[in-house]
Formats: sequence, C-alpha cells, structure tokens
Amino acid sequence: MNRWKTVLIALAVAVPSGVMPAASARTVSFSTSPSTSAPTPAPIENEETQPVYSRADALTETVFVEVAGVDSDRDGSPDRVAVDIMRPRETASGLKVPVIMESSPYYAGTNTVVNHTVDLDASDPSGMDYRRNKLDGMSEAIFGSEERPPASRAVAPPFRGYYDNYFVPRGYAVVLVENLGSGRATGCPTSGLENETAGPKAVIDWLNGRARAFDASGGQVRADWSTGNVGMIGVSYNGTLANAVAATGVRGLKTIVPIAAISSWYDYYRANGGVVAPGGYQGEDTDILARYVLTRKDGEQACGALVNAIERDQDRVTGDYSSFWARRDYLNRVRGVRASVFAVTGLNDWNVKTKQTVQWWNALADQGVQRKIWLHQGPHFSPFSFAARNAEWLRQLHHWFDFYLYGLRNGILDEPRADVESGPEQWAQYATWPLPGTRDVRLNLGAGTRDRNGT
Repeated sequence: MNRWKTVLIALAVAVPSGVMPAASARTVSFSTSPSTSAPTPAPIENEETQPVYSRADALTETVFVEVAGVDSDRDGSPDRVAVDIMRPRETASGLKVPVIMESSPYYAGTNTVVNHTVDLDASDPSGMDYRRNKLDGMSEAIFGSEERPPASRAVAPPFRGYYDNYFVPRGYAVVLVENLGSGRATGCPTSGLENETAGPKAVIDWLNGRARAFDASGGQVRADWSTGNVGMIGVSYNGTLANAVAATGVRGLKTIVPIAAISSWYDYYRANGGVVAPGGYQGEDTDILARYVLTRKDGEQACGALVNAIERDQDRVTGDYSSFWARRDYLNRVRGVRASVFAVTGLNDWNVKTKQTVQWWNALADQGVQRKIWLHQGPHFSPFSFAARNAEWLRQLHHWFDFYLYGLRNGILDEPRADVESGPEQWAQYATWPLPGTRDVRLNLGAGTRDRNGT
C-alpha cells in the first residue's frame, strides 16, 4: 500500500481530528426520511461543512445498479455496475447526505496488453513489442506520469483515497463506481461509447430514485439516505467519465471536477489525420485500452467480438475523423451540460493534452455553464501532487462541493475564476481565462543555415 503514502501524509495535515462546531454553528438538515428516529443534522459553521462524523464508524455497502436499456455484452440482461458506498453512520437514523462520486475502470486492476507495432522496420526489434503499462485514475494522480507501478490485476481495497478521508466526516457519502466490463460489473468497455456513460448515469438515477439496485443476494436496495445531489470527480479516464455523464444533462448531477480529462477521444489518439500516441505509449489505441480494462469475469468471451470491432473500426491507416470518433466526442453534446464544471489540466501533460480541457472550457463558455479552472505546469496528475499548494486546492474543492451540493453561500463564485501557474510554484489568480490581452500568434517556419538553426 506504499502508493497511498502521499495521500495519507496529506490527510494527516488536511483533516483535523475531533473538531466540533462552535456554539454559534448553524445546521442544515435534509430530513425527508420515513424513519421514526429524529435525523441528525449536518453541522455548518461559517458556511462550511465541519468534520464531525466518524470515518472509522462510517457505513459501507456494495450494490449493483441496473443500467436500463443497455446490454453491451448481449447476454439478454441489462448491464450492471458495481457500486461501493461509504456514508456517515448517522444516515441509518435519517440523515440525508449528498454524494461525491468517482467512476473508474481501474478499481479491479488492469491487464498487460501488447500494443500495435509502429516500427515497420523489421530489422529493429525495439518496435515489435511495445507494452501498455500504466495505471490511471487515483494511482496515476499520486505517482504522476513519470513514475508508474506495473499493470496488475491485484484489487486494492476501496476507500483508500482522500475523498472519503476528507469528505465523509463532513457529511458526504463517497460512491465509487466500477465501469462496465471491469471488476464486478457486467457489460463491456468501449473506450468512450454511450454504454460506458450510461453506467455512472444510472447510479445518479438510482441516487434520485429513478433506477434499480440490488445487493449481492438479489434484494432490491434503495438510496433513501441520499439527497439526490451528486458531484463527480476524477483524474484522466475517471474525469473523462464525468465529462461524458455531464453531457447527458442527467438530473441530480450538480457539478463535475474533471482533472486531466478527455473531451474528444479523437484528439487523444489522432491529430489532424495523423495517428498519435498518448504520452509516448507508442502503438496504443482504443482497442488496446478496452482490453487493458476488461477485467470482468469471462471478459474475453463476453466482450472479445466487440473489442475486435473497435480494433477494426478505429482506422489506424488514415487517422481520419469518422462516425467512430464522433460518437466519442463530447464536444458534440456539450449543449446537454447542466452541471457546473471545475476543470484542471497540466500545461505539460502529453498524455491527456492541454487541448482537451481548453476546447471543453471554451465550449462550456459558449453554453453559459458556470465554470472554474486550474492550469498548472505539471504533467498528468492531480493538484494533490503539489505539496505547496495542496491546502489551497483542498479549500477551493471543499467550498465548491459545499456550494453546489449543500447550497452554502460561501463566496466561492465570487473568487477569481482561474488559478494559473506560470512557472515552478509561481501561481496567480485571475478573474477569467484566457487572460485579458491574450491574442492569436502566427508561427512561421524559417530555414536554418550551416551555422544557425532554423526558426
């Protein structure tokens, strides 16, 4: 469990123990439970949720949410996603809480997959066996893009991250959703298609009483502890799922925090008709990614034909934009976004390139979506990797969720919209982004000479 050391150290500073609200603290209660017990209200002090609930005593459960109308593995039954939940114990006595949700295909580990050969010179064996060997989501947020543990099918216990450590004591439930085709879920991974989006969307529907969920014995389970207010968050693929679900306009999703997230899969694997590799993973493509996360039982038997179709249709010859990519382009559906967006991207991210967030940000602006942005000088990771700015990130994230999920008037929308790192640890805040005075610059190529480089 050494990979979580960074997070646990940060939490030792960020999460005070035994803090109780002052006598002047007010309370907010979402009491619509049929329980006969009086609900325990969520304490609020200075328009901020307080860490008064015990994480050690929190309730945990696993349910399987039915994805109505989706049968991607064609077994004759609706697909289901596995959902791990942690919520304050007081929710058993009538307390209703909002949800911070992260959907991921990585919770059950990953497969080692051989990438496509990209070196066509048979005399060079180095190009014949590239292997995709990265972990995404939370582990990559901690390790960064330059130090990755090997791909593994080992399953890490749920709730070993910072969301549950910080937010459950403050009156939130944390919900982790295994994506279709991974772990205990059914269905098939498709690297960005509608069925993947439908999985976490169905969980939001369930949290609002519009979908069905079952326990391991088949008994139906209701989320009577949920206020129905949901915020999605995640790094990379996990953040991409947040973008995709927001584009559906699902009721109950109040905000998303996509970190280093994809807005168009074409721009992840292609560029203006060229076939490109994300972050230097030569030979990786949508079919490789689907096989990488296909960790459900009997996955190859259930989903092999579908993944083979992805390999066929992705077109590694021309690299052209086609209907294959249009279905994986969330910019085409940005008009559906109703949730607010707190976007984060690295200016030196060559995995999910900065362009992904910038074009999403601009499209959201055209739709009048309430938004906020962090642009840092790092590569492919979460702001929690910044030791010197960790506390400020956590403060803004906390207030963002408090505002949108609890309705607290904490002034977060009155703060500058953009935090930008212009150099190492050189941060400044701006009222908007792009910054005033920004303009397009035309670049021209100039030939070099014998003693001087080109320009």
